[in-house]
Order: sequence, then C-alpha cells, then structure tokens
Amino acid sequence: MGRGPRFWFPLALLGFAQIGLAAVQLAARRSRAESEAANLLLGPAVPDGATVYSEAYRMPLDYFHSSPRGLPEGPAWLVTLGVVVAGTAVWYAFAHRPVRTGRFVLGAVAALLAVPLLDLAGSWQFRLDDGLRGPLLATLGLLVLAAYERSRFVLLTAAAFALVAVVLSADLVGVLASAIVLLAAAFTALLRRRHDTAADTP
Repeated sequence: MGRGPRFWFPLALLGFAQIGLAAVQLAARRSRAESEAANLLLGPAVPDGATVYSEAYRMPLDYFHSSPRGLPEGPAWLVTLGVVVAGTAVWYAFAHRPVRTGRFVLGAVAALLAVPLLDLAGSWQFRLDDGLRGPLLATLGLLVLAAYERSRFVLLTAAAFALVAVVLSADLVGVLASAIVLLAAAFTALLRRRHDTAADTP
C-alpha cells in the first residue's frame, strides 16, 4: 500500500460515517416532526351527523425547540462504530499484511465485541447519555489507533475530536463539526503519505 501513514483511512471512514449518521438523524427528526404536525391538524374525531366547517390546531414553536437536540441514539452509534472497526480491520489486513493472522483476527473480533460491552458499561455503570457514549467510544478508538501507530498526529486529532464532539458542542452540530475535523486530519495524513512516497521514488 506504499509508505507513509496508514491511519488516514480509519480517520476518513469515521468522518464519513458520522456525516451519514447525522443525515439519518436529521431525516428521522424531520419525519417525526411532520408526523406530529399531521396528527395535530387532523384534530379529534368528528361524531356522526356533526358538521365541522373549519377546525385546525397549531403546534407551538416551543414544542419543536423543546424537543431533544441530542446526538444520534445509542444503537445507531453502535452500528456506525461497528462498521468503522470492521472497515479499519480490513484496511490494516491489506495495508499491514500481518504475519500472525490468528492474532490479528482475534484482535479485530475483540475490538468489535468491545464496542457494545463498553457502551453497556457506560450506560449502566456511569449513567452516560445514549448520545454521549458514542463520541466517547469513538475518542477511545482514536486513542487506541494513536497508540498502535505511535502517532502524535492521531493523538492530537483525538484530542480535537473530543473537544469538539463532547466538550464544546455535544449535539448534532458537534457530530458534523467533529466529522470535519476527522476528514481534515485524514486529508492532511494522505498528503503526507503521498509526499513521503514521492520523496522515496528515485
């Protein structure tokens, strides 16, 4: 796969996965709002023989503003992180070509199993919100990637990701903003990879 940093792929994969997650969440919220509006406009049932000329109910704007703004729900994050872990394992299987295939497969399976187990521990033991556990698990995965690659760049990316997705904006905006951070880091790493490969070419 060439020289240079290989971690650009999991960073980009997680970034694009978060964008897809945010798009699904926005579509679900829009569909739920339209359904609630339709139910209110229908109004109560009209008895037989009664005449209703005009009757409609308006939904207060405060209802929409008071509706949850949280991150995508836990199961959606679990599926997203599972796809990212599986994709990362396949990528490193081709990029790194591990000599000890058995250990590599066991490590990949353990990482996949760790995602729901850590999510369960965060829910039961620490009482963390459904939407907050996803970014925290993603941050933990980035830290593991930084330790595996021994990369300060990935470590700084993980810190920036946690700052944006958890501390500054723990909502849907934080998902999109942290995805931009990941994609920018992946693009930077990919440019470094191409530069290193070109410098090694005689």
